[in-house]
Amino acid sequence: MAVQARLSFCLCVGLVASTLSFKNLSGQQLAAHFRSGPQLGVGWVANVPTSYVGFSVMALTPAVLGGGGLYADIKVTSSSPESQAGFLPDVTPQGAELTFGDLLFTDESEWLTIDLAAVYAVTAEFALYAGAGYSDQKHYRQYYDESETRGEFGFYWVSDPEETGTRVNLLGGAIMRVNRLAAFQAGGQTQPAGVNVGVVLTLVR
Repeated sequence: MAVQARLSFCLCVGLVASTLSFKNLSGQQLAAHFRSGPQLGVGWVANVPTSYVGFSVMALTPAVLGGGGLYADIKVTSSSPESQAGFLPDVTPQGAELTFGDLLFTDESEWLTIDLAAVYAVTAEFALYAGAGYSDQKHYRQYYDESETRGEFGFYWVSDPEETGTRVNLLGGAIMRVNRLAAFQAGGQTQPAGVNVGVVLTLVR
């Protein structure tokens, strides 16, 4: 979808702009470790194998239990069957199977996920996070028309409203400091199910 593509582009631009702004902030110092003082982090995050475009924000402070804070992210899929030439908006799965008698070839979902989690620095170099979020799923099916009169060379996509809807996403993981500037993120989530990986850049405020 065009909206999804624009959102993906804005996420990438936001991450680049935030990273560049770190170099221009006056009075800022690189965070020595997670418990060295209040700090803000921004980064890139992906949910493998579904959503590879994502943006994360993290805030930590020793004033909260010695190293507590919040983590938030947004992740989207980078493409949609609706943007492909073989998408047929007026055909339903029932029409493809019962009316046309076409064969189901594959299926795919488009996702938008927004999460909020509590994060706690267990040590100076290692933090854990856990939380929940909102996931919006749009599901599609691809069929094959043996007469090859529909779609491209007989392959076409249709929307699947029965599997489309909103979901509650649960997530958790760890953030491990690599050096004074960067940390590596690894974890998992339920909707869509997958492994979350990312990089966080941090500063002391």
